[in-house]
Amino acid sequence: MTESINALLAEAAAKELHSSEDEEDIGDEDTCSAQELAAAFQFQYAQDEASLTLKRDYVLGLCADKGYTCLAAGLSNTAVKIYDLSAAAALTPVHVERVPIVASADQDVTICGVRFLDESPHTLLVGTTNGQVRLFDLRATGEQARFEYKADPDADSHLPPVPKSMTCFDRNANSRIICSGTEQHMGNVYLIFYDVRERRQLGVYQESHEDDVTQVSFHAKNPDLVCTGGTDGLINVFDIKQPDEDEALLNTINTESSVHRLNWHQNVYEQDIISCITHTNDFRSYECMEGDEIISFDRAAITAGIRRKNAGNFNLINAHNMQDDGVFLLAGTNFNRGEVLRSVTAPAKDTLKPLTNFVGNKQIVRESIFDATRNLLITGGESGIISIWTPEASNKSSNNKLKSKSVASKKHTKNPY
Repeated sequence: MTESINALLAEAAAKELHSSEDEEDIGDEDTCSAQELAAAFQFQYAQDEASLTLKRDYVLGLCADKGYTCLAAGLSNTAVKIYDLSAAAALTPVHVERVPIVASADQDVTICGVRFLDESPHTLLVGTTNGQVRLFDLRATGEQARFEYKADPDADSHLPPVPKSMTCFDRNANSRIICSGTEQHMGNVYLIFYDVRERRQLGVYQESHEDDVTQVSFHAKNPDLVCTGGTDGLINVFDIKQPDEDEALLNTINTESSVHRLNWHQNVYEQDIISCITHTNDFRSYECMEGDEIISFDRAAITAGIRRKNAGNFNLINAHNMQDDGVFLLAGTNFNRGEVLRSVTAPAKDTLKPLTNFVGNKQIVRESIFDATRNLLITGGESGIISIWTPEASNKSSNNKLKSKSVASKKHTKNPY
């Protein structure tokens, strides 16, 4: 089944849920001519697109297996849609309704992350803000395991309970450990650890953050190394094989802002670098162990880098590793329902270089993942649309109709160790 994008957006606009797309546009325009824009940026068009919902549900989580053969997209209503990507980067719905929506009287429960457990496309972790991380085997029906905090009956009774309000989670490189972060509760903030194989809770860290944890990110290769960020502005780096939280804390970096997103990178010397996107849409990167700032670009500088005038419209979405070990920043605007979506690289300090202009974007983008091997970018956002961008699609017409995949699919403090 196919429907025009205008019909889908009209349906979404009829809903009452507030969105950035509902806000009145702030005047904005490019800082250069169309000819100069074409000379500065590569142009890419969407190779395939899918609408996950006809309601006003955001795409809040995206993940793919190592080979980018399977894609999972988590929606703000806790639904998760699964797509097969193996056919020329086309979106084919699979495992229909395999992950059930969370039934809750709390209307605020939403997705706070989706993550494949290991390199295969079969086992999926789904986190929701009611404190649960659920494990699914996509080859079978039903939930395989559930990880949520349970108070230790042997713990001191005066300790406050850990809240159910989970904000984020990740699993480590050997797929054995899950760590979830919480909001502040009674003056305390928690990082909770679980053993995946033994299906049990391991322990908590509760001394290192002073406000809501917003990001937990394990190192891609080292299973014991994890960084966390929060609205307290702190980035903490832990070695979780150490005997307690104090010894596990390797470094604390104060961004003097509020941490929105963290990513791991490596420089030419194979040193670990942590990049940070703040809630004020600034970008910073730090050497992991020493904490030295390497690169810093504020919102206005990146706005100018994507050749736009008004920083008031600007959104910094993500930082992705490229195949040559470079990093590009994906940025968009709220102007005209987010039609401007572009990327830049930072080849040197204080330098931003235009990279790609993603033409025909139809929504304000919230999430993105990138396959460096195939130069394939996948985005999701506030209109519930998934878009796949590839260089191969650049010569195709961008006036294709949006496929409604969701409709079509109906047819078919102690050491945690």
